[in-house]
Amino acid sequence: MHQTESTELTQCVECSAEIAPGPDRAFAYTDDDVLCFECAVKRGGVWDALHERWEKDPDLAGLPDARRPHP
Repeated sequence: MHQTESTELTQCVECSAEIAPGPDRAFAYTDDDVLCFECAVKRGGVWDALHERWEKDPDLAGLPDARRPHP
């Protein structure tokens, strides 16, 4: 892997899978927090392949959110 590629990867906050947010259809819910496609779908998210966007957002209940310093 090229060094610039490694900086583009992030981890799913739920399963810790390494993902590339654009190509992997990840669901970003903050600037730093991302769900991989599989976890987003398990949480009820619906991907619209025709328009390449999330038609329905996944349920984010119980996930960490950097914008909220304390649960």
